[in-house]
Amino acid sequence: MEGGGLRLFFALPLPAPLREALGHWQQTGPPVRWSRTEGLHVTLAFLGDRPAEALPALDALASAVATRHAPFALCTAGLGGFPGNRRARILWLGLVPSPALESLARNLRGALAAAGEPFDAKPFRAHITLARLRQPGPLAAFPEPLPTPFAAGDLVLFESLAQGGYAPLRTWPLRRV
Repeated sequence: MEGGGLRLFFALPLPAPLREALGHWQQTGPPVRWSRTEGLHVTLAFLGDRPAEALPALDALASAVATRHAPFALCTAGLGGFPGNRRARILWLGLVPSPALESLARNLRGALAAAGEPFDAKPFRAHITLARLRQPGPLAAFPEPLPTPFAAGDLVLFESLAQGGYAPLRTWPLRRV
């Protein structure tokens, strides 16, 4: 976006040990366009292009949401693909269903909607994007990574960078008050 605009999304960052393990796992797979391990995350709400002036309102909104949720445990699950597993264009790693994660995503999206903040309203589907495939294909070429537990403790507002990758702009610790 021209004129100081930012491409934004709210997400849960992955802890370094999980990012490193997934980076090693990526090296065992076929040559595809792998996601950068330093930017692996679980997207909660994609906001798209927004002016820098939107940051204070997003800061206040996210701060209020973060105070209503305690840190919680998550665990990775099996592989999946968008739009489907037979002709996937996006390879993702799922998560074991988590009521705490669903509640956080629902609360964040509800707060965005109530504040009139635009976001991609596609149904929330907890996943970690691992790769983008140049040619659609089945997921059989990819070995299943081991299930890995991890803790979610921070809500982060990320900016998608023009040269690829993501930069955290604001972080709010989850802490139920």
